[in-house]
Amino acid sequence: MKAMTENFYFLQYHLYLIALHRYLMLRLPDYRYETHFGGVFYLFLRGMDPEYGPEFGVYKDRPRETLIHTLNDDLIKIDR
Repeated sequence: MKAMTENFYFLQYHLYLIALHRYLMLRLPDYRYETHFGGVFYLFLRGMDPEYGPEFGVYKDRPRETLIHTLNDDLIKIDR
């Protein structure tokens, strides 16, 4: 979690997610976030160790749909 915060990975994946969200809205006629988006995964390869379990060195998240819509709408306002 420390690496996620110190390196602004939270910001990074939210920006990428909004870009993906916009792309899928254009490309998939029946696109629904809840159906088509599985989540975000950051794999810290040097931190992965099978002795500590399969989740060690893995960060995963699936932001709520309402957050993605809010961020997307806010970015649209900035763009205008």
